[in-house]
Amino acid sequence: MRLLFPALLLAVLLGFTGCITAGGKPVQPMAPGTGEANLTADEIVKRLRQAEKVRGQQAEAGIVYGFERNIIIEDFDSKGQLKRRQTRKFRSATDNRIPELLQHNGKPPTPEQIEKERRKISENKTKFLGQGNPDKPGKGDANLLLRQMELYGDHFVPRLLGTGSVHGRPAYILQFLFDPSNSFKDPLVNLAIKHMFIKVWIDQEDFQIAKLEAELVNPLFAIAGLAGKLDTFTVTAFQKRLTPEIWADWKVDARANGWFLWKTFIIHFRSESTGFERIDE
Repeated sequence: MRLLFPALLLAVLLGFTGCITAGGKPVQPMAPGTGEANLTADEIVKRLRQAEKVRGQQAEAGIVYGFERNIIIEDFDSKGQLKRRQTRKFRSATDNRIPELLQHNGKPPTPEQIEKERRKISENKTKFLGQGNPDKPGKGDANLLLRQMELYGDHFVPRLLGTGSVHGRPAYILQFLFDPSNSFKDPLVNLAIKHMFIKVWIDQEDFQIAKLEAELVNPLFAIAGLAGKLDTFTVTAFQKRLTPEIWADWKVDARANGWFLWKTFIIHFRSESTGFERIDE
């Protein structure tokens, strides 16, 4: 979940070509809200990384949970009428292994569909999250998210907004601002993230991400708006607490709309995970 929103955003932007510009000022720091915190933003992020390290150690020790992930992707026309609806059901696990396709549009998948989804997920994982575990090809990659935090965490500046709760559990609320002094290699990524408002709820006891919200605050234009425009992009995601050390992807809702090469696109992506069970291997 921690890196899902940039992956979804970039998946939309990959269709854009040429010069990309934004129609407004970059995201600014949000005013602090209510609630007092006994830790600073940097201290909370440090504890978050430590919690993810422990989760990885649990996975390496064989403490892994499996679950089913149901995905719905809907495409609408300019009038809001549904054009296409796709569904997928995957078997996933908390050690970041490649998910197994269980259903394709409500039907048992063919071997070709299984291989196509496996290859697509593997390619996207490499593109957006880096290489997998070279020592265990085809197996889980317990420390994938920790490596990403360590690799990309310095590209953002955390700001403590206050405290709140997620599903009855106290949480710290942080805003993550793009740090222009430590940019990504890809200028498209820099531009997109610079105009994303990113807000994260971190559990006060387990220091895991309980909720994430991200929103594109300014439209993005392809070739000064001549080739396309991304009007809106939003993501809301939740994690589910399985144990104090292990939280798993639970619910994701992402929406995007705009147009490209004179064709309107309105996309609604939903994902929900169920049936969490310990895997005995």
